[in-house]
Amino acid sequence: MRSMCVAVLTAGAFGLGGCAFQGGVNPNHFKYESRAYDAPIKGRALIAMSKAAQDEQFTGRPTSLTGSATNLTHPIGEITRDAATLAFRNVFSDGVQVVESAKGQMGHVAVVSPRVTQFSYEYNALRNAGFAITPTAVVDLELVLLESGGKPVFTRHFPSGNVEGPTYFLSGSPGDEVSKATHQAVMKVMQDAADATHRELKKALPTGGKGESAL
Repeated sequence: MRSMCVAVLTAGAFGLGGCAFQGGVNPNHFKYESRAYDAPIKGRALIAMSKAAQDEQFTGRPTSLTGSATNLTHPIGEITRDAATLAFRNVFSDGVQVVESAKGQMGHVAVVSPRVTQFSYEYNALRNAGFAITPTAVVDLELVLLESGGKPVFTRHFPSGNVEGPTYFLSGSPGDEVSKATHQAVMKVMQDAADATHRELKKALPTGGKGESAL
């Protein structure tokens, strides 16, 4: 069955039933480029994600005809959490801390709550005239930003558009190929969200003082 599943995602193949692939978390897939903000927000931020949100798994089929009968399980919650930790750490002078809840927490200036609300992927063989596959991921990120006392700053959505991973002809780990595109798509929207957070907090917290309020 494994050899049949690999054949599913050989360029030009359209899919066989009963094949399931597993994606994973790999920090090297993020292709993260550190931001250097001219004036980081003074203090520490909380990245608030419940355990359920961090453990969230996506399971589903691609939107492409290629591989259409296959299923992929993807740790979208862990990827979101790790991308947020990377993207937001330079926004704040004292970095970030991941918590399951901001309730009762002290000594922070802001709370960010990221969540991927939509995710889809495809094995794009048409792009390569059927001779190779370009895995593509699309995500929509919702980010809720609060000041330290719980005052809302914004709730915004950040769409990634189509984000392509490396093109390949044959892979024994199609889930990992999609994972590369997924990491890059999530990081793209997370960096957009981090930039927006920095801009808004510079206006909301002009003095950059550390917050001491508990939510």
